[in-house]
Amino acid sequence: MAALLAALCSTPASAAPGPVDPQRDSIADEIINSVRTAIGAGNCDAAVNLLKSGLKSGRPKVSLLAGSMYEQGLCVKRDWDTAVSFYALAADGGLNQGADRLAAGYADPVNGPDIAAALWWAQRGMSRLVIPYCPISDEALKDPDRFVAEIGTWEPARLATCNYVFAVSSMMTAELAYPELAAAFNIGAEVRYIFYPGKPAVEIEKSETQEYAMLGVIDGDALRYRNRKDKTGGFEKAVNDVAKRALARYPQPPGISPDAKVHLGMGFLIDHR
Repeated sequence: MAALLAALCSTPASAAPGPVDPQRDSIADEIINSVRTAIGAGNCDAAVNLLKSGLKSGRPKVSLLAGSMYEQGLCVKRDWDTAVSFYALAADGGLNQGADRLAAGYADPVNGPDIAAALWWAQRGMSRLVIPYCPISDEALKDPDRFVAEIGTWEPARLATCNYVFAVSSMMTAELAYPELAAAFNIGAEVRYIFYPGKPAVEIEKSETQEYAMLGVIDGDALRYRNRKDKTGGFEKAVNDVAKRALARYPQPPGISPDAKVHLGMGFLIDHR
């Protein structure tokens, strides 16, 4: 057990963050805004009707919204299976956030969990982590049956730890992927995270931008800021909230070294055209 867990912390995980593509779609954005406005006004009937009409457009971003509404039970009866179908449509339509939502949801004890499904979709999300402690062959990544057979050889401790690491990472990525987060504060930046699953804690740092520089550490309820400027508060609060919810959502498996860490990153780009 100790030797296996040491493998996780001795070799840093790698990620392929890449820039976040806003995938601007004015029609989808208009549909989404109309649904959100109806929800905000407390008019669920209108929200559901607008959603149903919007889904006929076949736009992935609308499917992603539908999945979120069904997962959360927002103006509709909570139904994880229905949420899965919409998230899968979003993922198939090119939105990796759909895969991240599926990974995060399948890893949640509320929905099972289904560790095999969670790990499968995590490999199709935005972060696409490669972790030595959670080795998956290239062949298994292309074949669901082989994938299930391969991870079926892992001992329970490995399965639980990998599920936890991918779950938190996928939720962080999914929640922070929305371009509105960057656009709302008029920023463009590369954000890097270090997730310590054995503590648990998420250390967050953001590179210099034209607007401001932010470095922060999330550890439980504490967020320590360095190089803070007046404009950083809203963005840091948003990141802090997502990290706290991610850490609270999933039970931490025992036995993970406090030195174990996973490196993550994401690019936020704003297209003003």
